[in-house]
Amino acid sequence: MTRKIPFENEYSLHQLTQKHLKELFGLKLVASEKQINRLRVDNLAFDTKTSSFVIIEYKNKLDENVLNQVQGYHDLILENDDEYAKLVDETVKFENIQIMIIGPEISETQIENAKDNISLWQVSLFDDGKVEYLNLKTNELKTLKIDLDELKITEEMLLEDKSEYMKDLYFNLKDNILNEFDDVKIRPMVDQFSLRVNDKLICVVVFLKSGFNIYIYSDSLDNAKDTIDISDKSTGGNAKYNLKYNSNDDYDYFLDLFNQTYLQKVMK
Repeated sequence: MTRKIPFENEYSLHQLTQKHLKELFGLKLVASEKQINRLRVDNLAFDTKTSSFVIIEYKNKLDENVLNQVQGYHDLILENDDEYAKLVDETVKFENIQIMIIGPEISETQIENAKDNISLWQVSLFDDGKVEYLNLKTNELKTLKIDLDELKITEEMLLEDKSEYMKDLYFNLKDNILNEFDDVKIRPMVDQFSLRVNDKLICVVVFLKSGFNIYIYSDSLDNAKDTIDISDKSTGGNAKYNLKYNSNDDYDYFLDLFNQTYLQKVMK
């Protein structure tokens, strides 16, 4: 008997649906994570049948503000229609812009308040790899059958939109640590990765535009003068130390802190 299971994170839902946009909805992907002034659209697609853009927003949890959020995207595209017309080699009918909100949790209030150009798709994932997208306005149902491995975040996904500088920074840190510690494992996440030993968290490394924010899960550290004490803050979860890592020159200092934390974890 199959059972419903959650998406691990919003990124997995985003990547899965984006990969199957044409198969599911007959849409052509124009851009992923498209910046519109101060806002960022998860997917901007194009519907050749209506000659219009389709704004797609993914939410892995209920977000009561999402209708206002997508309306903001819609309005900004209209304000910058000359720029957006250049993104496709077809005539664009901006009056036909459609919006899709896709997620496992959508409220009755959202269904009631969604405008006619907004479709609400409730997505369900099952442990046998079946995925269902139900249009809550029309009851239209779309289905996929996938290998659940498709939902795993890979190193390729982690690095796909990163600059060459950031890729070099990543591989330098990663390769040096894994060469130094045979039992340390790396786990890619959304815009970050963790380093663990025996499944115990040593640190989380978060990508910035030109460097890393590193959250270190140590009981105590010697020579921590170049870190920030975040033990009394919520940022970084239970991490106590925050290190700004801006270049490969920072590796030796990071290695000292990493090694101290590593020894604490293996001795527990």
